[in-house]
Amino acid sequence: MLIDKVHLNLVNIECMPTSTKFNAIIDLDEDIEELLPYLAAEIRGCTYVHGARQLSYMDHGHIVAIKPRQITVTALRDEIEAQDVCENLKAVINEVHRRRNQITPTFYKQARLDPLTVYRELPRTNCGECGQATCMAFAALVVNRELPVSRCSPLLQKEWQDIRERLWELLKSAEYDTE
Repeated sequence: MLIDKVHLNLVNIECMPTSTKFNAIIDLDEDIEELLPYLAAEIRGCTYVHGARQLSYMDHGHIVAIKPRQITVTALRDEIEAQDVCENLKAVINEVHRRRNQITPTFYKQARLDPLTVYRELPRTNCGECGQATCMAFAALVVNRELPVSRCSPLLQKEWQDIRERLWELLKSAEYDTE
């Protein structure tokens, strides 16, 4: 096991003093810089440039940044969620470390989409069937990996098949789930 002990710190979001969310700073006892290219190969939708010493990705509305000796996670509700996220990250890191001889490392990966790109490929009906007031709000949640694009009912209709296929390809190329 590479990562056994970590030091978890919850901090207020300084730029948003009225926020009820917290950021977690997780200090690692071990340096994992050599593991970053293997993590990049295994973590869907991450951005990683070898030599930059950081891997980042969105996970259920949280921005996760993994550095050689520290991990930061944004927008956590409370200490319980922070502990859960911390334990999951430890498990991912240890599993990738255990299997690293079976993984082809990735030295460059840019898999992030922006909401406007997704929005342009949606039917833009603002129907609300996905549970959001607008298609733009829905696109932002898709990009943040909080909702699957398949929640857009109009997109699943036959008349939108060409747009759907184009969007599915765009999302798959950026390692997003379509289901």
